[in-house]
Amino acid sequence: MERRKAFEARFGALGAGGKLLTVGEHVYPLADLMERLGLAADGCRSIDALAVPGGRFVIRYLDADDQQIVAYEFDPAFRYLGETRVHVAEWIGEGNPWTSS
Repeated sequence: MERRKAFEARFGALGAGGKLLTVGEHVYPLADLMERLGLAADGCRSIDALAVPGGRFVIRYLDADDQQIVAYEFDPAFRYLGETRVHVAEWIGEGNPWTSS
């Protein structure tokens, strides 16, 4: 539970981000972000996206193959900056905010 608390302290409650994200002057739906970042694979389901301090962006998704919730950070040029992963079991019993595609 500690990893989940740290995850949500940094990025907010899972599912509380948007279904659209503005990067520069463009608005991207989650599916387009997943494609652009190379994350659109079988077993990966987008949850939400948000801007975070420092000019960074985050898309959160379920990696069903690894059973992990991932916060994938990137910059305005869509360059990978890092990721945080927490096992999905941390959210079991609280519904599924990862049901979007």
